Amino acid sequence: MNNIKFIEMTHKKDEEKIIKCNNLSNNMIFKKYDVSLGDTVEVLDNQYAVLIEKGIVYDVKEKPGSFLIMVEIIDTNKDLKEEWKDLKIRKTDNNKLCVIFLNKELIKHNKYVMNNPIKYRDWKSKKNKQIYIKIEGFYDFKIENPKKLLSKVIGLRAHFSKQELIEKIRNYILSSIEKGINEISEEYKLDIEDLPENSKNLEIKLKQNEYDKKLLEYGVKLTYFDIDNLKIVNKKFKFF
Repeated sequence: MNNIKFIEMTHKKDEEKIIKCNNLSNNMIFKKYDVSLGDTVEVLDNQYAVLIEKGIVYDVKEKPGSFLIMVEIIDTNKDLKEEWKDLKIRKTDNNKLCVIFLNKELIKHNKYVMNNPIKYRDWKSKKNKQIYIKIEGFYDFKIENPKKLLSKVIGLRAHFSKQELIEKIRNYILSSIEKGINEISEEYKLDIEDLPENSKNLEIKLKQNEYDKKLLEYGVKLTYFDIDNLKIVNKKFKFF
């Protein structure tokens, strides 16, 4: 059965005829290029290249090199890693043969700000309160499982920016912070005013709670997280 593959090349073609992605950076998660049989694709350092048609993955390259897109008469998906065989991209924008270049680099220095009221269970009265907290910090992340990311992205668009992913990461982090605040307050018998000086304990608690577990469903792994600033305020205030 016909199977479209990346065939490694021993020599490069004219540079102008090579399809490659030079601009995957700290702000771009992936970019898509329409391709045809006979095209040459160059995979650079810290990139994945995924060959897809009609939402079905034909081949994946995880190491740099130059590859020719060709049809081989072999068993379908014989050489494709098991984890990719059942991937079907949902709601694809078109049915064309394309290559997706995914960023393997660490996406660094992403800021988060928490400025919404949270539910706080007072350990003394055992009653729920609404409190206002400002928390700021930074985190780094990387795409640990590109298959999971692609399976969650609705539609195979031309590109997927960091900002689109950050909002989802931010929501999970802030939800975990609210849970962590209540847990350390109960564990250490802290009044709410004592939280700022216990921000490091909160960091430890979040890591114990596997605060990025939900993100792993998107193939995203947080590699660094900190709480840079934690303040208690007495009334609702819009932070910038």
